[in-house]
Amino acid sequence: MREPQEPRTQLERLQKAIHSELGTLSAGAEPLLDEVRTGVAALFPEAGGTRLAPKEHEARHEELLKSLDGLEDVLEALQMAARGRSVTSAARGGG
Repeated sequence: MREPQEPRTQLERLQKAIHSELGTLSAGAEPLLDEVRTGVAALFPEAGGTRLAPKEHEARHEELLKSLDGLEDVLEALQMAARGRSVTSAARGGG
């Protein structure tokens, strides 16, 4: 019964990577990460948790995909901002 833990583990790794790469800018991704956490928790309940009915599972899955798409867009924008900040810092003699 390892499968339900996989998405949670992957989400934890993603969150750590986001924080590591973006630092304080990662706060901009938090609202969407909250949505993703909620979606993962609903779709992959912990041991003994209630599983969703098939139609509800499908609807939650679609919501999760939308949240992930939105997160991808926000992360791309935050990465560009982080790069711009490091370029500006280097131009000022900080790098």
